Amino acid sequence: TAALTVARTTVGLYDDPDAGDNLHNDPLLHTATELNGDSESDNDTHRARVLRTSANSQHRQFQVPTPLEYEAPPSAAQLYCDSHTEWFGRLVLLLVAVLHAKHRVSFRACALILFTLNTILIALNVLQPTNPLPITLHTIINRFDLQDRFTIYPICGSCHRIFPIDAPIDTLCSDCDSRLFKPISDRLFRRLTGRQSQRPPPICAAPIQLPSSLLADFLTRGDNEESCSSWKSRSTVPGKLKDISDGDIWKTINGPDTRPFFLDPQDDGELRIGVTMSLDWCAYLILSRSKYSYPFSSQVRSYRAENLLVSFMTPGPKEPTGSQLQNYMRLVVDDLLQLYDEGIIYHTPAYPQGK
Repeated sequence: TAALTVARTTVGLYDDPDAGDNLHNDPLLHTATELNGDSESDNDTHRARVLRTSANSQHRQFQVPTPLEYEAPPSAAQLYCDSHTEWFGRLVLLLVAVLHAKHRVSFRACALILFTLNTILIALNVLQPTNPLPITLHTIINRFDLQDRFTIYPICGSCHRIFPIDAPIDTLCSDCDSRLFKPISDRLFRRLTGRQSQRPPPICAAPIQLPSSLLADFLTRGDNEESCSSWKSRSTVPGKLKDISDGDIWKTINGPDTRPFFLDPQDDGELRIGVTMSLDWCAYLILSRSKYSYPFSSQVRSYRAENLLVSFMTPGPKEPTGSQLQNYMRLVVDDLLQLYDEGIIYHTPAYPQGK
């Protein structure tokens, strides 16, 4: 079965802060609220009117489908080898990526480093002009596959109902009649710029990634896949609790077929992973500069920081209420139920054919 691919927009964790957000802040574009007796009849102006279309009803039960199969992401070693043909070129790209990710060197400074080194290496005839180094950090991020894997969904700023990414720009929340997208009145915009306006950004949005997708990346890192299977062969001593697999829940929880989920002797090589869930409201100080706050997370394998799987982040600055949080939890729980009831085929380095 071919893996299901879903179009997504990224959260922009690695976006250049100096570039600005022109679409959000363009005063020429987002100038209309609602028509209030204005005599203008321009077709573009009419697009500023909020329409209560029948399309709202189809978003009531919006769900993010869980793919039946996940292809193996490219390995870090392969990405490194493919980043540049010259060994010293690869080292330069890796150095700049580390400077930005680890030491917060700005996009402009990284671009200056790349441009300078590229010019020097070409002048010394060490690097051919036909095979230059990239001169932007964005290119390095793409070559090393460092983009975030979230999908940005428009949400209602009042009730936090989640809508599809392709929802019409005139959509209103079916629960509270709140507008999802910024209003458009691009007549002035076109007059001054001569360009057509872009799709407006949502007023409120949330990044979401299903736990099944997070596990696909998790299983390709290091020895995670082997470690997740190690509990099958470990020895236990009655009365001694060494890790989670010694607990009663691990030994007594049943699978969808009512047989023990973790101790089934007929699991036929199937990998079964226990996932704990938590809500981290203490991330406010860390994420106070971001438009997203308070990540929901799933934790696996001894609660190591690198194994913290962030499934969604709710918009700040306040934490959502219990009813608002259910909109996010429903997507996560539905995905976990698919993993529990049916399972998903993952292609991993140890099982490229799928397991």
